[in-house]
Amino acid sequence: MSQRTQKSDWQRMNIALAMTVVAVLLAGVLYVARAILVPLALAVFLTYVLAPVVNLLRRRGLGRTLSVSVVVGATVMLVGLTGWVVAMQMAGLTQSLPNKTQNLKAKIEGVKVWLAAHSDDRLTEMMNVLAEEAQKPANGVDPKPSDENPAPTNTVIIERQQPSWISSVQGYANPAVEAIGQIAFGFVLVIFMLLQKEDLRNRVLRLIGHGRVTTSTKAIDDGSQRISRYLFAQLLMNVTFGIIITAGLLFLGVSHALLWGMIAFIMRYVPYIGTWVGLFLPVAFSVAMSDNWWQPAGVFALYITLEVIYNNVLEPRFYGSSLGLSPVAQLVAAAFWSFLWGPIGLILSGPLTMCLLVIGRYAPQFEFLDVILGDEPVLQPPVAYYQRLAARDQDEATSIILAEAKSQSAAELYDKVVIPALALARRDVERGNLTDEELTFILHATREITEEVSETTTATATQPTEPTSSDSRVRVLACPARDELDRVGVELMARLLDPIKWEVEVVAVATLASEILEQIEATAPTVVLISAIPPGGLAHTRYLLKRIHTRFPNLHIVVGRWGTVVEGEFQQFRDVGADNVANTITETLSHLTAWVSVLPTTQKAARSAAESVPRAVGTRRALK
Repeated sequence: MSQRTQKSDWQRMNIALAMTVVAVLLAGVLYVARAILVPLALAVFLTYVLAPVVNLLRRRGLGRTLSVSVVVGATVMLVGLTGWVVAMQMAGLTQSLPNKTQNLKAKIEGVKVWLAAHSDDRLTEMMNVLAEEAQKPANGVDPKPSDENPAPTNTVIIERQQPSWISSVQGYANPAVEAIGQIAFGFVLVIFMLLQKEDLRNRVLRLIGHGRVTTSTKAIDDGSQRISRYLFAQLLMNVTFGIIITAGLLFLGVSHALLWGMIAFIMRYVPYIGTWVGLFLPVAFSVAMSDNWWQPAGVFALYITLEVIYNNVLEPRFYGSSLGLSPVAQLVAAAFWSFLWGPIGLILSGPLTMCLLVIGRYAPQFEFLDVILGDEPVLQPPVAYYQRLAARDQDEATSIILAEAKSQSAAELYDKVVIPALALARRDVERGNLTDEELTFILHATREITEEVSETTTATATQPTEPTSSDSRVRVLACPARDELDRVGVELMARLLDPIKWEVEVVAVATLASEILEQIEATAPTVVLISAIPPGGLAHTRYLLKRIHTRFPNLHIVVGRWGTVVEGEFQQFRDVGADNVANTITETLSHLTAWVSVLPTTQKAARSAAESVPRAVGTRRALK
């Protein structure tokens, strides 16, 4: 391994170590400073939610201060009223639930009877044994003394001193005061953020602009509007979800329906699992309170039906089917934020992660966030196709090609996926990262996959007519510039030429330049096509092109430099005799089609005359 490679690896290790240390420190800061950061996060969330309402009131003629006061005041009253109602519902729940103990026991007995009637005896026996074992104490001693085992007379009873009422009050008051302080701090932040929204935006722009004021302004405004619209729409959707759940539970006769609707509203902020967590409590409560199983079944059906309608009809219509986050990222983010900030972090995990995603999309230095969190494919089709072939997964590579073939023609598919993948293979071959065996597999798989695509395209098209005689077809001699990669390229091109109009012969890779000249003299082709897939291959292409043009100056020669265009390459080929140089198969196909349509009659006659000349003895055709 070279010294430069070792240095590069060492630098990457240092960068990875530094990023790991920074990530750990950042997580520690988020955890330690949660008393400040949680209200700040709630304030940012509420600011984005309430900003559309404030803007609406401002457009109706109210000033900024009055609009913010009205919106924040209404929000405080709504939150306070909801909290009071939920507290009353909780108090009623704690009083009514213990009265249904016998009802719950009857339900459990009914389930046991049903299981006993519909299950194996051994399973029932196992469940009974497990239940008996669960009732035994941990030390194996019966906690109730019997006559045979009287309590020892020398037992020392230690009386615990009951905590004073002051300690009890402090135990309850401290968390309450802390929660009230955080809520008050959050609302004050909301007020100032809404009042000074533009000033905060300008300060952020000053920090991240760095001479790109226009681009940064567009990014911040667009990102803020997207987040605000999404969060406001999400709030409306979740509120309506909670209202419908409340109304449905009231219709089904479930007590404390407002409490369950509030829980459903809050839990919908938790991605994927929130609705099902919110479903468990009302179903369990309905099982305990009802005298039959119809009410719990109705509650379950209400949640399932409403969730299906929201996920598949309403949410895609109003704000899209997702946050733009990958499902794995959402679940990991939910676990991460709930670990740091508890239930509040779990509820805010979706909005917080979406804010990070927007930052990653608009700030180049944070692009890794978009890659990690986004749901868009991070590998372009050519890279994904080549990566699957490099992993010897031909099935998935075929799936990628067939998926791309549905939206584009075969020529576009070759130009946008297959040829760039071959260029990646050539790059890895030149760097020594691809063995001959691996390259052989990639080329063989590419031939099979593209042939399958060609057959699929042909099957969906009309049946072609029988090819005409070779005298009326345009003869093309296709020459790879240096290796099998170039040969695969000309084979792709040959599949696109209509056999009714074209007669294509592909030269073998091992054929020497002198043998190609003999082949041209023997077969008298109308066009010579040279394929040279970058990178590299300039010297081989120029040499072969110059030999052919010197020997046959009137022969039409086309160079397919399919792939990345480098300035100056095309002119080099034209200087040594190329009539046309194209960087895509589509462009090459268009040129040949247009050129043949205006092909002079004298050229066709010359070709026929050349075909009538007896071929030289000993000419070798190294063709496949």
